[in-house]
Amino acid sequence: MDIEERKFIEIVERIMVRWGYTSTEGKVYATLLLSSTPMTITELVEKTGLSRSSVSISLTRLSRDYLVTCRKRGRIKYFTASPAFFEKFLHQPKEMLEREIRPLEEIVKSMMRKYDENMKSKLNTILNDLKKLECVLELIIRVEEESECLTNE
Repeated sequence: MDIEERKFIEIVERIMVRWGYTSTEGKVYATLLLSSTPMTITELVEKTGLSRSSVSISLTRLSRDYLVTCRKRGRIKYFTASPAFFEKFLHQPKEMLEREIRPLEEIVKSMMRKYDENMKSKLNTILNDLKKLECVLELIIRVEEESECLTNE
């Protein structure tokens, strides 16, 4: 494996971890993306240096999330990665907004009722920052929903 391939795998792995996948899943996905032909679990184990069980577990999740497809020939399964960075990226603003930002805003609002003025001021600064982030995320979501150029290849 050359330096560019190693760097590619490292960066894809980092992206995948940021998106909630494990490092192993990122490594398996990146390895499949770089493969010109479908790979078996045995080939992935050899190429990545990971254990057979961790590769198998990773393939299960990646397949479930439609990042990897599986084709059987006899008793052998062949795996292929589908490039889906753009699609996965577009889900991030919605997930972040629903799972993290809005619940955090509610918690901060609730906390503001409990603390003294000094702490309320700090919480208000946090709340204002979260509101700005919410606004930006909503804009990204709206642009994605309205933009024709993002759906054309």
